[in-house]
Amino acid sequence: MTEQLFSPYQFKSLQLNNRVVMAPMCQYSVTAKDGIPNDWHQVHYVSRAVGGTGLIVI
Repeated sequence: MTEQLFSPYQFKSLQLNNRVVMAPMCQYSVTAKDGIPNDWHQVHYVSRAVGGTGLIVI
């Protein structure tokens, strides 16, 4: 089972390195009233991507 989780996956034209998917999460740290992500969000999502998450849904 673990072998499948870390194996590549093809979804139409999207090739994922593995099947690990990070679901969208409520991150209530935007400071602007318009809800634009800030530096905290960049660090948060980039660290997940560098950590090997196959797909990040924002």
